[in-house]
Amino acid sequence: MGYSDETSASEARGLQRERRDLEVQRCAAAEDVCGRQVACVFALTTALALMGLDWTPLTTGVTRRRLRPEYLQVVVGPSDLKPEDRIARKRRGRVYGRFSVTYFKSGIPLKTIEVAPGVTCTSCAFTWLMFAQWLDLEELVKLGDAMMRRYTLHEMMTIQDFVDFLDWVDEYARRNHRYAPRGIMKCRKALPLMAQGTDSVAETMLRLILIRYGLPIPCVNYQLVLRDGSLVFLDLAYPEAKIDIEYDGRHHRYQWARDAQRTMKIRAEGWEYFQVTSEMLSDDEQMFMVVVLVARCLKERTGKDYLLPQPLTLEQAADQRRAVWHG
Repeated sequence: MGYSDETSASEARGLQRERRDLEVQRCAAAEDVCGRQVACVFALTTALALMGLDWTPLTTGVTRRRLRPEYLQVVVGPSDLKPEDRIARKRRGRVYGRFSVTYFKSGIPLKTIEVAPGVTCTSCAFTWLMFAQWLDLEELVKLGDAMMRRYTLHEMMTIQDFVDFLDWVDEYARRNHRYAPRGIMKCRKALPLMAQGTDSVAETMLRLILIRYGLPIPCVNYQLVLRDGSLVFLDLAYPEAKIDIEYDGRHHRYQWARDAQRTMKIRAEGWEYFQVTSEMLSDDEQMFMVVVLVARCLKERTGKDYLLPQPLTLEQAADQRRAVWHG
């Protein structure tokens, strides 16, 4: 469920800010003792923490030791590579004082942001591209969505920002007669599946399940003005059919009374309401039942039968979306 009040949003931002501030302190201390001739540019898992994102590779199948949060990941651009970096990249980690640092080399110029005085990390889009070689398509979509949250501690990204960045990478590689970085094709495939303004990873997962079964891509955090003049945000919506699909996470269990009143107001506007819990989201059979009910409601209200007999792979769904984009 999208944040129905500012309290939940403030709590989420508070946790992200606390995590980010701790990582800023750690990176600033490491910078003081690392001894490099140029300032460190932090990347990958470290960059995610510095930007306050709510997605980490710990939630995925990525098991590479060098990506773990106990390491500080540093990326070196093509013009900044020093002899000591070449040596460091051959090791699992290099220790500066109490900090373990792992180095990565980029074949394209770095795109960076300064998150605090003296602390710099790779930009959102650059970090996303770096992760692409280790993540599967679904996790890459989740990461892209996380960079476009409604509530962020960094400047919110848009789909067009990612498109422009990938175009710049391709153009740089072409002009300099180089191969494009690993993972860029996967990034291109992820773009049509990503959405701006989500509130959680769970909402991304729910949207992808609907898409894989052939249902149209729902609107994310659709704004609905109720008859009393109040404004609510619907997690996933099909406005033309007046269908609302809400994710009910753990933090909503303590506000059931308020959410029940909100649900009644939405239904009073003629909307059909479907609620998905975290337990349902992790159960394939229950999620299929949800998809069937939503598809049936769409057919009743639009006359169109979208439900596929078998779900598409995410790669197949991405190819269909790309065809729509370029059609």
